[in-house]
Amino acid sequence: MSIKITDCSLRDGGYIGNKNFSQDFIEGIMSGLTRSGIDLIETGFLQTNVTGETLVYGNSIEVKRNIPSQHYISEFVGFCDNSRYDIEHLDECKGDSFTTIKISFAKHEWSEALRFCKGAKEKGYKVFIQPMDAMGYSKEEREKMISEINEIMPEAFAIVDTFGTMHLSDLQEVFHQINEGLDKRIKIALHTHNNLGIANALVEELINLCVDADRDVVVDGSLLGMARGAGNASTEAIVAYVNERFGGKYDLGVLIETIEKYIVPVKKQREWGYDIPMLICGIEGAHVDNIEHLKSTTNLKFSDMYHVLAMMSPEQRKRYGSNYSKTDFSQLDKIIMDYKEGKI
Repeated sequence: MSIKITDCSLRDGGYIGNKNFSQDFIEGIMSGLTRSGIDLIETGFLQTNVTGETLVYGNSIEVKRNIPSQHYISEFVGFCDNSRYDIEHLDECKGDSFTTIKISFAKHEWSEALRFCKGAKEKGYKVFIQPMDAMGYSKEEREKMISEINEIMPEAFAIVDTFGTMHLSDLQEVFHQINEGLDKRIKIALHTHNNLGIANALVEELINLCVDADRDVVVDGSLLGMARGAGNASTEAIVAYVNERFGGKYDLGVLIETIEKYIVPVKKQREWGYDIPMLICGIEGAHVDNIEHLKSTTNLKFSDMYHVLAMMSPEQRKRYGSNYSKTDFSQLDKIIMDYKEGKI
Protein backbone atom coordinates (compact mmCIF):
# COMPACT_ATOMS: atom_id res chain seq x y z
CA MET A 1 0.00 0.00 0.00
CA SER A 2 1.06 3.62 -0.44
CA ILE A 3 0.60 6.82 1.56
CA LYS A 4 0.50 10.05 -0.42
CA ILE A 5 0.08 13.64 0.72
CA THR A 6 -1.72 16.37 -1.21
CA ASP A 7 -1.08 19.98 -0.32
CA CYS A 8 -3.99 22.40 -0.80
CA SER A 9 -2.29 25.68 0.18
CA LEU A 10 -2.80 27.27 -3.22
CA ARG A 11 -6.39 26.08 -3.58
CA ASP A 12 -8.23 25.84 -0.26
CA GLY A 13 -5.72 28.30 1.14
CA GLY A 14 -6.29 30.39 -1.96
CA TYR A 15 -9.56 31.66 -0.48
CA ILE A 16 -7.50 33.59 2.08
CA GLY A 17 -6.08 35.69 -0.75
CA ASN A 18 -9.32 35.86 -2.74
CA LYS A 19 -7.77 33.42 -5.24
CA ASN A 20 -5.29 36.13 -6.19
CA PHE A 21 -1.92 35.66 -4.49
CA SER A 22 1.17 37.31 -5.94
CA GLN A 23 3.36 35.47 -8.41
CA ASP A 24 6.21 35.52 -5.90
CA PHE A 25 3.98 33.83 -3.32
CA ILE A 26 2.80 31.16 -5.77
CA GLU A 27 6.33 30.41 -6.95
CA GLY A 28 7.62 30.29 -3.38
CA ILE A 29 4.95 27.85 -2.26
CA MET A 30 5.44 25.67 -5.35
CA SER A 31 9.19 25.62 -4.80
CA GLY A 32 8.91 24.68 -1.14
CA LEU A 33 6.38 21.92 -1.76
CA THR A 34 8.27 20.37 -4.65
CA ARG A 35 11.65 20.54 -2.90
CA SER A 36 10.17 18.90 0.19
CA GLY A 37 8.85 16.01 -1.89
CA ILE A 38 5.08 16.52 -1.46
CA ASP A 39 3.38 14.01 -3.74
CA LEU A 40 0.47 16.05 -5.09
CA ILE A 41 0.04 19.82 -5.24
CA GLU A 42 -3.26 21.55 -5.93
CA THR A 43 -2.75 24.40 -8.38
CA GLY A 44 -5.87 26.50 -7.82
CA PHE A 45 -9.37 26.67 -9.26
CA LEU A 46 -10.71 25.56 -12.63
CA GLN A 47 -13.69 27.75 -13.50
CA THR A 48 -15.76 28.43 -16.58
CA ASN A 49 -15.82 32.11 -15.62
CA VAL A 50 -12.19 33.25 -15.53
CA THR A 51 -11.87 36.83 -14.32
CA GLY A 52 -8.13 37.36 -13.98
CA GLU A 53 -7.24 36.00 -10.53
CA THR A 54 -3.81 34.36 -10.46
CA LEU A 55 -5.19 31.09 -9.06
CA VAL A 56 -8.18 30.75 -11.42
CA TYR A 57 -7.77 28.89 -14.70
CA GLY A 58 -9.86 27.88 -17.67
CA ASN A 59 -7.87 24.77 -18.62
CA SER A 60 -4.57 22.94 -18.17
CA ILE A 61 -2.78 25.24 -20.63
CA GLU A 62 -3.42 28.22 -18.35
CA VAL A 63 -2.28 26.26 -15.30
CA LYS A 64 1.10 25.64 -16.95
CA ARG A 65 2.15 29.21 -16.19
CA ASN A 66 2.50 28.26 -12.53
CA ILE A 67 4.04 24.80 -12.94
CA PRO A 68 7.74 24.97 -11.98
CA SER A 69 10.21 23.62 -14.51
CA GLN A 70 11.92 21.64 -11.75
CA HIS A 71 9.32 19.76 -9.76
CA TYR A 72 11.19 16.61 -8.68
CA ILE A 73 8.66 13.86 -7.85
CA SER A 74 5.66 16.13 -7.31
CA GLU A 75 2.57 15.88 -9.50
CA PHE A 76 -0.01 18.60 -9.95
CA VAL A 77 -3.74 18.66 -9.37
CA GLY A 78 -6.52 20.66 -10.98
CA PHE A 79 -9.58 21.30 -8.84
CA CYS A 80 -13.10 22.22 -9.86
CA ASP A 81 -16.50 22.58 -8.32
CA ASN A 82 -18.92 20.75 -10.62
CA SER A 83 -21.32 23.71 -10.56
CA ARG A 84 -18.66 26.19 -11.67
CA TYR A 85 -16.88 24.34 -14.44
CA ASP A 86 -18.01 22.73 -17.67
CA ILE A 87 -16.39 19.57 -19.05
CA GLU A 88 -16.27 21.24 -22.46
CA HIS A 89 -13.55 23.59 -21.16
CA LEU A 90 -11.33 20.76 -19.96
CA ASP A 91 -8.68 20.00 -22.58
CA GLU A 92 -7.05 16.62 -23.12
CA CYS A 93 -4.36 15.66 -20.59
CA LYS A 94 -0.95 16.06 -22.22
CA GLY A 95 1.17 15.35 -19.14
CA ASP A 96 2.83 18.76 -19.00
CA SER A 97 0.43 20.47 -16.58
CA PHE A 98 -1.84 18.97 -13.93
CA THR A 99 -2.43 15.27 -14.53
CA THR A 100 -4.93 14.70 -11.72
CA ILE A 101 -8.27 16.47 -11.39
CA LYS A 102 -10.43 16.67 -8.28
CA ILE A 103 -14.12 17.09 -9.02
CA SER A 104 -16.17 18.36 -6.08
CA PHE A 105 -19.95 18.36 -5.94
CA ALA A 106 -22.98 18.71 -3.67
CA LYS A 107 -25.37 15.80 -3.23
CA HIS A 108 -28.03 17.22 -5.55
CA GLU A 109 -25.40 17.31 -8.35
CA TRP A 110 -24.49 13.64 -7.89
CA SER A 111 -25.55 12.20 -11.27
CA GLU A 112 -24.32 15.13 -13.32
CA ALA A 113 -21.00 15.20 -11.48
CA LEU A 114 -20.29 11.51 -12.02
CA ARG A 115 -20.82 12.04 -15.75
CA PHE A 116 -18.24 14.83 -15.50
CA CYS A 117 -15.85 12.47 -13.69
CA LYS A 118 -16.24 9.84 -16.38
CA GLY A 119 -15.61 12.44 -19.09
CA ALA A 120 -12.47 13.73 -17.34
CA LYS A 121 -11.10 10.20 -17.13
CA GLU A 122 -11.76 9.72 -20.85
CA LYS A 123 -9.66 12.84 -21.47
CA GLY A 124 -6.71 11.13 -19.80
CA TYR A 125 -6.80 12.55 -16.27
CA LYS A 126 -6.48 10.72 -13.00
CA VAL A 127 -9.80 11.54 -11.36
CA PHE A 128 -10.46 12.11 -7.66
CA ILE A 129 -14.20 11.99 -6.97
CA GLN A 130 -14.95 14.43 -4.14
CA PRO A 131 -18.56 14.41 -2.89
CA MET A 132 -18.99 17.26 -0.42
CA ASP A 133 -20.26 16.67 3.09
CA ALA A 134 -19.53 12.99 3.67
CA MET A 135 -21.70 13.04 6.79
CA GLY A 136 -24.67 14.23 4.73
CA TYR A 137 -25.07 10.81 3.05
CA SER A 138 -27.01 7.91 4.49
CA LYS A 139 -25.49 4.43 4.40
CA GLU A 140 -27.87 3.51 1.59
CA GLU A 141 -26.93 6.58 -0.45
CA ARG A 142 -23.25 5.94 0.10
CA GLU A 143 -23.64 2.30 -0.94
CA LYS A 144 -25.32 3.37 -4.17
CA MET A 145 -22.63 5.94 -4.90
CA ILE A 146 -19.84 3.44 -4.26
CA SER A 147 -21.43 1.09 -6.77
CA GLU A 148 -21.57 3.83 -9.40
CA ILE A 149 -17.99 4.89 -8.66
CA ASN A 150 -16.76 1.33 -9.14
CA GLU A 151 -18.13 1.47 -12.68
CA ILE A 152 -16.10 4.62 -13.40
CA MET A 153 -12.89 3.33 -11.75
CA PRO A 154 -11.38 6.71 -10.79
CA GLU A 155 -7.97 7.14 -9.20
CA ALA A 156 -9.50 7.94 -5.81
CA PHE A 157 -12.71 8.42 -3.88
CA ALA A 158 -12.52 11.08 -1.17
CA ILE A 159 -14.13 11.43 2.22
CA VAL A 160 -14.72 15.19 2.42
CA ASP A 161 -15.59 16.69 5.80
CA THR A 162 -16.90 19.92 4.28
CA PHE A 163 -18.38 21.40 7.45
CA GLY A 164 -15.88 20.02 9.94
CA THR A 165 -18.46 17.86 11.69
CA MET A 166 -16.67 14.52 11.66
CA HIS A 167 -15.49 12.72 14.80
CA LEU A 168 -13.06 9.79 14.79
CA SER A 169 -15.90 7.31 15.23
CA ASP A 170 -17.70 8.84 12.23
CA LEU A 171 -14.60 8.45 10.09
CA GLN A 172 -14.20 4.84 11.17
CA GLU A 173 -17.80 4.05 10.25
CA VAL A 174 -17.58 5.74 6.84
CA PHE A 175 -14.20 4.15 6.10
CA HIS A 176 -15.35 0.62 6.87
CA GLN A 177 -18.32 0.96 4.53
CA ILE A 178 -16.17 2.40 1.74
CA ASN A 179 -13.38 -0.12 2.25
CA GLU A 180 -15.83 -2.98 2.07
CA GLY A 181 -17.60 -1.83 -1.09
CA LEU A 182 -15.06 0.18 -3.08
CA ASP A 183 -12.90 -1.59 -5.66
CA LYS A 184 -9.50 -2.20 -4.06
CA ARG A 185 -7.73 -0.51 -6.96
CA ILE A 186 -9.35 2.83 -6.05
CA LYS A 187 -7.50 4.90 -3.47
CA ILE A 188 -9.33 6.32 -0.46
CA ALA A 189 -8.67 10.02 0.12
CA LEU A 190 -9.53 12.44 2.91
CA HIS A 191 -10.04 16.20 3.11
CA THR A 192 -10.69 17.58 6.60
CA HIS A 193 -11.55 20.93 8.18
CA ASN A 194 -10.50 21.83 11.70
CA ASN A 195 -13.77 23.04 13.23
CA LEU A 196 -13.61 20.49 16.05
CA GLY A 197 -9.85 20.81 16.45
CA ILE A 198 -9.15 17.25 15.26
CA ALA A 199 -8.36 17.64 11.55
CA ASN A 200 -4.91 16.09 11.88
CA ALA A 201 -6.18 13.37 14.18
CA LEU A 202 -8.66 12.39 11.48
CA VAL A 203 -5.84 12.25 8.94
CA GLU A 204 -3.71 10.04 11.19
CA GLU A 205 -6.69 7.79 11.86
CA LEU A 206 -7.42 7.28 8.15
CA ILE A 207 -3.77 6.51 7.46
CA ASN A 208 -3.79 3.90 10.22
CA LEU A 209 -7.06 2.39 8.98
CA CYS A 210 -5.71 2.14 5.44
CA VAL A 211 -2.42 0.64 6.61
CA ASP A 212 -4.33 -2.02 8.54
CA ALA A 213 -6.53 -2.70 5.50
CA ASP A 214 -3.56 -2.65 3.07
CA ARG A 215 -5.28 0.14 1.15
CA ASP A 216 -3.68 3.02 -0.79
CA VAL A 217 -4.48 6.34 0.85
CA VAL A 218 -4.16 10.03 -0.08
CA VAL A 219 -4.56 12.68 2.63
CA ASP A 220 -4.92 16.43 2.22
CA GLY A 221 -3.34 19.25 4.18
CA SER A 222 -2.21 22.81 3.73
CA LEU A 223 0.77 24.67 5.14
CA LEU A 224 -0.04 25.85 8.66
CA GLY A 225 -3.55 24.55 7.92
CA MET A 226 -4.19 27.59 5.72
CA ALA A 227 -7.81 27.82 4.55
CA ARG A 228 -10.72 30.07 5.33
CA GLY A 229 -12.58 29.57 8.58
CA ALA A 230 -11.31 26.69 10.69
CA GLY A 231 -8.59 25.77 8.22
CA ASN A 232 -7.40 22.34 7.13
CA ALA A 233 -5.16 19.66 8.53
CA SER A 234 -1.55 20.91 8.57
CA THR A 235 0.68 19.49 5.85
CA GLU A 236 3.78 19.82 8.01
CA ALA A 237 2.21 17.82 10.86
CA ILE A 238 1.13 15.09 8.42
CA VAL A 239 4.67 14.98 7.04
CA ALA A 240 6.13 14.67 10.55
CA TYR A 241 3.77 11.77 11.31
CA VAL A 242 4.40 9.89 8.07
CA ASN A 243 8.17 10.40 8.34
CA GLU A 244 8.29 9.12 11.91
CA ARG A 245 5.83 6.25 11.73
CA PHE A 246 6.02 5.03 8.14
CA GLY A 247 9.50 5.90 6.90
CA GLY A 248 8.48 8.91 4.82
CA LYS A 249 11.23 10.86 3.10
CA TYR A 250 9.64 14.31 3.04
CA ASP A 251 11.91 17.25 3.89
CA LEU A 252 10.21 18.85 6.89
CA GLY A 253 12.91 21.52 7.18
CA VAL A 254 12.07 22.90 3.74
CA LEU A 255 8.37 23.04 4.66
CA ILE A 256 9.09 24.93 7.88
CA GLU A 257 11.28 27.38 5.98
CA THR A 258 8.50 27.89 3.41
CA ILE A 259 5.88 28.45 6.10
CA GLU A 260 8.01 31.01 7.90
CA LYS A 261 8.76 32.96 4.74
CA TYR A 262 5.38 32.87 2.99
CA ILE A 263 2.54 31.66 5.22
CA VAL A 264 3.28 33.35 8.55
CA PRO A 265 3.12 36.87 7.02
CA VAL A 266 -0.27 36.05 5.49
CA LYS A 267 -1.60 34.79 8.82
CA LYS A 268 -0.68 38.09 10.46
CA GLN A 269 -3.06 39.80 8.03
CA ARG A 270 -5.84 37.23 7.82
CA GLU A 271 -6.67 34.79 10.59
CA TRP A 272 -7.87 31.23 10.17
CA GLY A 273 -8.02 28.19 12.41
CA TYR A 274 -9.90 26.74 15.33
CA ASP A 275 -11.97 29.14 17.43
CA ILE A 276 -15.42 29.19 19.03
CA PRO A 277 -17.39 30.41 15.96
CA MET A 278 -15.74 27.70 13.86
CA LEU A 279 -16.48 25.13 16.57
CA ILE A 280 -20.14 26.18 16.39
CA CYS A 281 -20.07 25.65 12.61
CA GLY A 282 -18.71 22.15 13.13
CA ILE A 283 -21.22 21.24 15.82
CA GLU A 284 -24.16 22.53 13.77
CA GLY A 285 -22.87 21.35 10.38
CA ALA A 286 -22.99 24.92 9.09
CA HIS A 287 -21.24 26.58 6.18
CA VAL A 288 -18.57 29.06 7.27
CA ASP A 289 -20.36 31.82 5.31
CA ASN A 290 -23.15 31.79 7.90
CA ILE A 291 -20.76 32.66 10.71
CA GLU A 292 -18.98 35.25 8.59
CA HIS A 293 -22.36 36.88 7.90
CA LEU A 294 -23.22 36.89 11.61
CA LYS A 295 -19.85 38.41 12.51
CA SER A 296 -20.05 41.14 9.86
CA THR A 297 -23.71 42.18 10.28
CA THR A 298 -24.47 41.63 14.00
CA ASN A 299 -22.89 42.00 17.41
CA LEU A 300 -24.16 38.63 18.61
CA LYS A 301 -22.24 36.83 21.33
CA PHE A 302 -20.87 33.37 20.62
CA SER A 303 -23.69 31.82 22.63
CA ASP A 304 -26.24 33.73 20.55
CA MET A 305 -24.59 32.55 17.32
CA TYR A 306 -24.90 29.00 18.59
CA HIS A 307 -28.61 29.40 19.27
CA VAL A 308 -29.29 31.16 15.95
CA LEU A 309 -27.60 28.47 13.87
CA ALA A 310 -29.39 25.77 15.84
CA MET A 311 -32.70 27.32 14.79
CA MET A 312 -31.90 26.88 11.10
CA SER A 313 -32.80 23.67 9.31
CA PRO A 314 -29.87 21.40 8.37
CA GLU A 315 -30.32 22.41 4.71
CA GLN A 316 -30.29 26.12 5.57
CA ARG A 317 -27.11 25.72 7.62
CA LYS A 318 -25.24 24.00 4.80
CA ARG A 319 -26.42 26.43 2.14
CA TYR A 320 -26.22 23.66 -0.42
CA GLY A 321 -29.21 22.57 -2.46
CA SER A 322 -31.27 23.41 -5.52
CA ASN A 323 -31.67 27.04 -4.35
CA TYR A 324 -28.10 27.48 -3.15
CA SER A 325 -26.86 31.07 -3.33
CA LYS A 326 -23.57 32.55 -2.25
CA THR A 327 -25.17 35.93 -1.57
CA ASP A 328 -28.70 35.24 -0.27
CA PHE A 329 -28.79 35.34 3.54
CA SER A 330 -32.47 36.25 3.77
CA GLN A 331 -33.40 33.08 5.67
CA LEU A 332 -30.62 33.64 8.21
CA ASP A 333 -31.50 37.33 8.55
CA LYS A 334 -35.13 36.47 9.34
CA ILE A 335 -34.06 34.03 12.04
CA ILE A 336 -31.73 36.68 13.51
CA MET A 337 -34.56 39.20 13.65
CA ASP A 338 -36.99 36.73 15.20
CA TYR A 339 -34.34 35.71 17.75
CA LYS A 340 -33.64 39.30 18.76
CA GLU A 341 -37.35 40.01 19.09
CA GLY A 342 -37.82 36.92 21.23
CA LYS A 343 -40.18 35.24 18.77
CA ILE A 344 -38.11 32.04 18.75
